[in-house]
Amino acid sequence: MRIALTGATGFVGRHCIDRLATAETNIQSWYRSGTPTPQKHVQWIRGELNDDDSTTRLVAGCDTVIHTALSRSSDSFMSEPEDPVAYYETNVLGTLKLIEAAQKAGVTRFIFLSSGAVHDIVADDLPLDERHPLWPTTLYGASKAAVETLVHAYGLSGKMNIATLRPVAIAGIDTPIERSKWHALIQSVAAGKKTEATGGGKVVFVDDVVSAIDCLLHSDANLAGQTYNICSGFISHYQVATLAKELTGSDAELIGPAKESKRSLCTDKIQQLDMQFSGEDKLREIVQTLANRP
Repeated sequence: MRIALTGATGFVGRHCIDRLATAETNIQSWYRSGTPTPQKHVQWIRGELNDDDSTTRLVAGCDTVIHTALSRSSDSFMSEPEDPVAYYETNVLGTLKLIEAAQKAGVTRFIFLSSGAVHDIVADDLPLDERHPLWPTTLYGASKAAVETLVHAYGLSGKMNIATLRPVAIAGIDTPIERSKWHALIQSVAAGKKTEATGGGKVVFVDDVVSAIDCLLHSDANLAGQTYNICSGFISHYQVATLAKELTGSDAELIGPAKESKRSLCTDKIQQLDMQFSGEDKLREIVQTLANRP
């Protein structure tokens, strides 16, 4: 298998390479600047989203595309862009160009990584599953929702075997480690400081995101035009901080109460494809790693 991977230098992309790049699975990836570190079974191509020439070169010879890239002007995904039109053109029209290029290149499977930000507002009387209306309140969420409709159009029409994965907030060990979710919280607890731990939310571990991608890569189910929610569970800051206290022997005072989930996200659809999400052991592993780093 030869995979064209966008966003390979990002959080999810790096974990995809670590897991998926093997002697049987070669990866072609974009880089925008600098010189990427050589990696076995990875071919680097200079380029970016919405660049016609590099888009054509990225998908050439590939049978699969994994699209995780997002063009943004700040460190935060959720920050409103300075130029909304350019942002939309790059991320939505750029993705359309990528889909078209993949189709022309004979790509047989395309996986798009969306976001739970398409659900900033939810209906109290509807289950929070893949059929729930998309009501984003940010341009980031709106752009993801727009691409999801492209996936429906190309998949459900029979033009392409293309599907969407929709993760909630992604947690795991990032690079640099200070960018990892919960890093500041865990370090505060480890240092014995009085720590506010009232936040929390739905989370999917980055290893589970890659597992979901791998699940769709090898599934024999009809994926065309489909969307799949992915969520490892609801994790409160109080739960993380309490675990950090246990693992470090800290006497830090925690300020609660623990936040509780108001709505559960339905992941039955991807679990029917034999996807299994990580549990307490993965959270413990992450907290232990973050607690041991300065």
